[in-house]
Amino acid sequence: MGSTNNPENTFTKLVNGLKLTEKVYLIGGGAYGYSASGDCNMYLVDCDGSLALIDTGGGKGIPKVIDNIRRMGFDPKTIEIAFITHCHYDHIGGNKAIVGATGCKIAAHEAEKEDIESLGELTLYQMGLEDGLSFEPSEVDIALKGGEKIRVGGVEFEIVHTPGHTPGGVSLVIREEGVTSLFPGDTASAQGKLGFINAPGFSLPEWKKSIKEMLDLEPDRMFPGHGVFVLSGAVEHLTVYDEKMNAPWVNVVTMVG
Repeated sequence: MGSTNNPENTFTKLVNGLKLTEKVYLIGGGAYGYSASGDCNMYLVDCDGSLALIDTGGGKGIPKVIDNIRRMGFDPKTIEIAFITHCHYDHIGGNKAIVGATGCKIAAHEAEKEDIESLGELTLYQMGLEDGLSFEPSEVDIALKGGEKIRVGGVEFEIVHTPGHTPGGVSLVIREEGVTSLFPGDTASAQGKLGFINAPGFSLPEWKKSIKEMLDLEPDRMFPGHGVFVLSGAVEHLTVYDEKMNAPWVNVVTMVG
């Protein structure tokens, strides 16, 4: 007779239901072993009958992501929009596959539309190929500017242009019963951990401004593109990030990673 405390069974139950808040679910992430290696964190937002996706990963993980969504009791075909936080390959690689599986629209900033559609320099696609990823591009259906408020079902997404990591980086803000949640892509992360800082399109002055803008939003929760998510006290993590970004550069370099 098999043990009811099988660790593998317990893990399977956990990863099939990573509900982070009443509306936010983690549905992919290579670092968690939750989808394919090379995937960024991917989030699903329950919009009361409709769904929204935040980023599509490196591409290989989409079958597992679709499976995760179904296991959580959702119909993937109710995904209306996949919001792309920025154009790097590990955030856009699943665009074509997710559109094919769900019929959703792809939304990304207008400054990165051309690169996303052509896998241009800003996407770092060559780096993705070196990491063993390969995918075809997909069209961007909704070109964002920043400042929009886009309603999906019963949830309103505030679009904030947060360049620096890339020229067209965007952050998404939703509010749940007075609680503000921020999806910053790779522009910010928990514990002030700095991301890739020297890619095409990188701008340190713009990045600094973007962190200040995020602080002004006073988020309670933060769901970054990599690393752990923050379920309370997000401003504290952003404050550490702000301090690092404005420290003497020789000190900042030692803190990267």
